Amino acid sequence: MLHFNYHNVKIGKGRNTDQVVIKGEITNSSGRDFNAVASRVVLFAKNTAISNSVFVINGMPNGMTRPFEKIIDELEYSQIGKDITHFEIQAESGF
Repeated sequence: MLHFNYHNVKIGKGRNTDQVVIKGEITNSSGRDFNAVASRVVLFAKNTAISNSVFVINGMPNGMTRPFEKIIDELEYSQIGKDITHFEIQAESGF
């Protein structure tokens, strides 16, 4: 069973770009080691999904916490950043 926790997740503007960036940490609490974990993040403006993306973290031993950063290429922060109200993030697969 995939059991991962996400901490300190923040949505903001990229350092050298106007794209939306999601940053945070992921902790493997599944009880087993994984070579890679794919996580899906969905961004919402009110109740409408505006982005649906997957990112992969390589090397996730049991109990380890690793940082992640995902650039959402299709969203410009200056146009939509203030409208993002919430997000959903979950582990989708691992091996």
